[in-house]
Amino acid sequence: MLLKKEYAEFDDTIDCKWTFSKHGTEYFKKCISKNDSCAFVVYIDNEIVGYLTGSLVNSKDAYRSILNYAELESTFVLERYRGIGIGSKLCQSFINWSKSKNISRLRVVASAQNIKGINFYRKNSFKDYDLILETNL
Repeated sequence: MLLKKEYAEFDDTIDCKWTFSKHGTEYFKKCISKNDSCAFVVYIDNEIVGYLTGSLVNSKDAYRSILNYAELESTFVLERYRGIGIGSKLCQSFINWSKSKNISRLRVVASAQNIKGINFYRKNSFKDYDLILETNL
């Protein structure tokens, strides 16, 4: 549902079938089973209403003083459950997990047009840092 929303509203280059592809399945298995990745899921009445995935990253940006960080890779809460703190609790779980891995810096990438998502991350202590610009040829 996250990819479909991102595709429809922000980025028509997204492959909405990726989640259930071989690579997508391997990605989510890694998030669940590997020590350098995490997945948090919120259930209400036996229904998944939100999730967050993240992982540890060893940056190849040798010009930066902090080479290791954790990246919040993907998060989604069903529309009818937004605004009641589920997303913030997922973020806090990610922050706690990152601290347990001795990480002192977090990163998240959001579509520039996703104003609600960007404001959510800002509310949860993320600050504007880089801006990536692209063009089609």
